[in-house]
Amino acid sequence: MIDFDPERAIWRQVADDIRQKVTSGEYAAGSRLPSETDLAQGYGVSRTTIRAVIASLKSDGLVVVEQRPGHPRSTYIRTRGQVEDVPLRPNDSVAYNGVGTVVITRANGGVETYDANDVRIIGTIDRQT
Repeated sequence: MIDFDPERAIWRQVADDIRQKVTSGEYAAGSRLPSETDLAQGYGVSRTTIRAVIASLKSDGLVVVEQRPGHPRSTYIRTRGQVEDVPLRPNDSVAYNGVGTVVITRANGGVETYDANDVRIIGTIDRQT
């Protein structure tokens, strides 16, 4: 468990702690992140908070949520160079910022950021002139 700073959102602090664990190698690339329940118990927070953490880490491209053969749907630490297929839905928009980052703005207002080398956009992009 970490000592939480009351001035910062708890989910951000947990996400930062997990990022640090990935950077330090405690959570290795390609390994499965502990379950939502285990993370919630370990940090002393709710599963709702952990879901916000995972959404943030996924948006940052640090983790992927997938089902691998013989395993339930789980969250994995993303392997550098692993290409992730990202489907576009109607009214989504895609922007490339010129420094290697692709930003997808979903129709519901959600924003996802990916390393341009690690993402394959699936779907049609309407070009406006």
